[in-house]
Amino acid sequence: MVKNIFLMALCLWSAQVFSQDTWSLQQCIDYAMDNNIQIKQSELDLESADVDLFGSKMRSLPDLNANASYTASKGRSVDPFTNTIVDQEIQSQNGGVNTSIPVFNGFQIRYSIKRDEQSVVASNYDLQATKNDVILNVVTFYTNILFNKELLETARLRLETTQSQENQTDRQVELGALPIANLLQIRQQLANDELEVIRAENNLELSLLQLKQALQIPADVKFSIETPELPDPETNALVENSTQIYMYALQNQPVIKAAMARTESANYAVGVAKSNYYPSLNIVGGLSTSYSSVAAEQLGPEFSYFDQLDFNQRQYIGLQLNIPIFNRFQVRNNVQQAIILKKRTNYQLTDTKNQLQQTIEQAYLDVKSAAKAYSALENSLEAAQLSFENAEQRLQLGATNAVEYTQIKNDFEGVKSDLIRAKYDYIFKLKVLDFYQGKPLNF
Repeated sequence: MVKNIFLMALCLWSAQVFSQDTWSLQQCIDYAMDNNIQIKQSELDLESADVDLFGSKMRSLPDLNANASYTASKGRSVDPFTNTIVDQEIQSQNGGVNTSIPVFNGFQIRYSIKRDEQSVVASNYDLQATKNDVILNVVTFYTNILFNKELLETARLRLETTQSQENQTDRQVELGALPIANLLQIRQQLANDELEVIRAENNLELSLLQLKQALQIPADVKFSIETPELPDPETNALVENSTQIYMYALQNQPVIKAAMARTESANYAVGVAKSNYYPSLNIVGGLSTSYSSVAAEQLGPEFSYFDQLDFNQRQYIGLQLNIPIFNRFQVRNNVQQAIILKKRTNYQLTDTKNQLQQTIEQAYLDVKSAAKAYSALENSLEAAQLSFENAEQRLQLGATNAVEYTQIKNDFEGVKSDLIRAKYDYIFKLKVLDFYQGKPLNF
């Protein structure tokens, strides 16, 4: 019954979540933030780091432990109450509590807390970095859908144009103004345009599926995205140079901050390892008592169970000093390993900085190249459109054949498709650069 109720609730929740078929970019990002597995795993890493830090802090507190034992014996044995040898059945009990308070342990607790605090900082930045990667991934798939939607729209318009041209050519052939070869060529182009529409539809479906999979939404769920009005991008959008962007990212990117925190954590880990070279001092104390079944027989009935527990009480308090002298070089090896880890984290930090710089330099160059390609295709489109319009007029007047017209039309449509591709390529690469500048990734 409970299971059925749970399944019904899950179904209702799913219906509510996906009832809104058209999603904005922000809605996709928000959904990914709540459901992405990599983000949840990073959150667990942060929780684990918090637990480790809590454990390190609690090591400075006293410990308290209780112990109890029960023994039944027959034959000759030592009475635990009188310490005399008896030859009979004895039932005895022992119990107590003890505590230990750390006074000095070579600053091990202090270094452990500092180390684990930096681990928590690193895990926090790792979580932010994971979220940034997920956001960038969602933006990539979202942009790809917008690109394929515009390509599909262009393919459909191209098909409508060819259908209109086919009708016009058919009438001219019937009137004898154009040869039948022109109509056959137009029909062949019509078939090609129909195939391009099918390909564009398939590409759009594939890009939608990729976004669904990135969001972990079932493939059969009805899903579409909003199509924002994207103005033609400015080809002179770059203001800062790659060095300025890198310097900003160096101070703000979570991957750098996480690597720096791990370096600090490794520094404190060396202190933790070295603390074992020093003596440790603890305050110890305890309380214990015991009971023997033969005590009443030997010493009188006044030594009952609770009387014995009261009579046999023993309290102690003292100092416990531990001085390391020789430990088979274990401390030395641990210190060396900690130093190696420290060097490794320094190298990792340097490598992370280098990778970030190289990524930004490449992204900056990609934006410049995409801007040039987009600007060149804008100019090329104007020329291709004029050539197409001229060929269309010449075809109507019978001054050119359908083969030449089709070639010019295909060239024109190819430039249009290339311009759309260049537009979205440029927009996306600008968004990547915005990401490293800390700007919001939205349209």
